[in-house]
Amino acid sequence: MTRNTLDRLVLAGFIGLAVLLYVSTADYPGIAQKTSAKYVRFLALSFGILSAAQLLLSLRRQVPDETLDLFGRAGRFFGLLAGLVAFAVAFEPLGFFIPAAVFIPAVAVLLGYRNPLIIGASTAGVLAAVWLIFVQVLSVNLPGPGF
Repeated sequence: MTRNTLDRLVLAGFIGLAVLLYVSTADYPGIAQKTSAKYVRFLALSFGILSAAQLLLSLRRQVPDETLDLFGRAGRFFGLLAGLVAFAVAFEPLGFFIPAAVFIPAVAVLLGYRNPLIIGASTAGVLAAVWLIFVQVLSVNLPGPGF
């Protein structure tokens, strides 16, 4: 399987998941239609639109197709997996923002980014966007530190 084929299959799957997620909100009972369903619909629409845009960009891209090397970057993969597990473990006692402020730059470094200014600005931007969208606009109480 080539990288482009896998990329497009995964993106098509993401679009399908977004549609299923959006449709599933019709079964939410009573008050959940006004609260949780709005949040899930927002996530499904965002996920679906971004996946569709990425799929269109992938289809327009004229990059030579290369075979997929599953184990050439195993260290990065397992490093990211370990980081994700550490984030999940730290989430309960420290809330969302503290582990995310560590996890995002760690992932950036594992993926090969080295410019600290870009990494810091990206981390701050993501955390600010999450705070603005979820806490301010959607009124979702994200977990905070438990100390």
